[in-house]
Amino acid sequence: MSKKVMYFLKRRVILIMVIKVFFKLLVLLFLFKYSYANIIYDKNNIVITEFDIKIYQQLYKQNYNLDINKSNSLKDLVLINNLINNLESNNPEFLNKVDSEILIRLGQNSFENDGIKNFLRFSRIRDEFIINYFQNKLELIELINLFKNLDSLELPISNNDCLIINEIVDLKNNEKFVENFYNNLKNNTQNFQVMINNIEYKVCINELKYRNLENLIVEYIQIQTAEEFEKFVYEKSKE
Repeated sequence: MSKKVMYFLKRRVILIMVIKVFFKLLVLLFLFKYSYANIIYDKNNIVITEFDIKIYQQLYKQNYNLDINKSNSLKDLVLINNLINNLESNNPEFLNKVDSEILIRLGQNSFENDGIKNFLRFSRIRDEFIINYFQNKLELIELINLFKNLDSLELPISNNDCLIINEIVDLKNNEKFVENFYNNLKNNTQNFQVMINNIEYKVCINELKYRNLENLIVEYIQIQTAEEFEKFVYEKSKE
């Protein structure tokens, strides 16, 4: 994966947030090992227990900030396991690549529980669709429309390299700035500029604001790739 894409996705919500809850889940693994050992699904070499459901619900809550019921958790887990089993049989090289990237980020402990391991694998595979869209499909007009739909995009501008702020302006409708932002994003640079009244200013975007804009774009790409990814998962589950 290129450094440009790595930079764009380094704050990708799923893997980063998993780190925060990983050790809590390992504790749960021992506390509830026997309490939630009841098998609730056993078909086509896929076995899912009450504990697997519990783990998945916590991972889902932490990463999407949403609750998921037992029925939908079971449905997701069956799909995830079918997908992983299919890749293990038909595309082991790709799955090994996914595993290697996860291990580099999170270490060997991340694979000690199969439920967590497969959740991480599934999340990383989902990222591949986001990466592909970002690299090959994301167009300037999409970013222009995305920013226009914001309530505002108020950013400080400066004519002395952000040492002193001249003023704060709403740039959500400034297509030249959006084009500049788009080019910076694609080229892994942060030289943000805008022309106002024939004067060139530097746009001073701090880390928090930049992260929020990155997350906005990632969420947009997730929506754009949702149908393609769901089709991919269901097709692999039927093979």
